[in-house]
Amino acid sequence: MTASMAFYADGNTTIRLSQYGTDRSPILTLDGADHSLSVSVFDRVPIAEHLAFARELSAACADYVTALETYAAALPDSTKERDEEA
Repeated sequence: MTASMAFYADGNTTIRLSQYGTDRSPILTLDGADHSLSVSVFDRVPIAEHLAFARELSAACADYVTALETYAAALPDSTKERDEEA
């Protein structure tokens, strides 16, 4: 099955990590206006696959921050001021 999804974060988006120690798996949730995204473990998938996915997601998020910082640094000052006011 193939799926596609877009999640547009803004200043009101909440990122939450629910941790339960060793009792159950953690849940990562992004909540925004009228939309939500949760990442969690399904028992039918081996934990090694979940860990590989989480590591890949973490690396991609770090790369996204770096790319976004590069993009933001290249914006004209007038654009940066307008974006900060929004």
